[in-house]
Amino acid sequence: MPDGKISRVSFKGGWSVINGIYAPVGPRGYSGKDAKSLGPLYGYKFDQSYSFGEMLVRDQAGRIIPFAEFAALAVNAPDPSGTYSFRINDKDVALWDNAGAIRVCISMR
Repeated sequence: MPDGKISRVSFKGGWSVINGIYAPVGPRGYSGKDAKSLGPLYGYKFDQSYSFGEMLVRDQAGRIIPFAEFAALAVNAPDPSGTYSFRINDKDVALWDNAGAIRVCISMR
């Protein structure tokens, strides 16, 4: 990420952890009845702390945090420069049945 301050973090789109069975969701992942029906598949989550389908971010310190937390912290970060990685909360072996995409836009000032 270039030097400067982050003024806004936004997203567009959606993805599904099991295409054709679960509707696409945004970066907060599944909730309600879909989350409950995915419950028995918990072993396929990349990180058990977060919802299936939630967007996870590896920040410049190497921590895994949910996208919503990243978006809030990034705007207030005194120095947001660094490398970030974004992924769906689904283990690599389970990515074959995913579909969709979420585009993240980070506005700098």
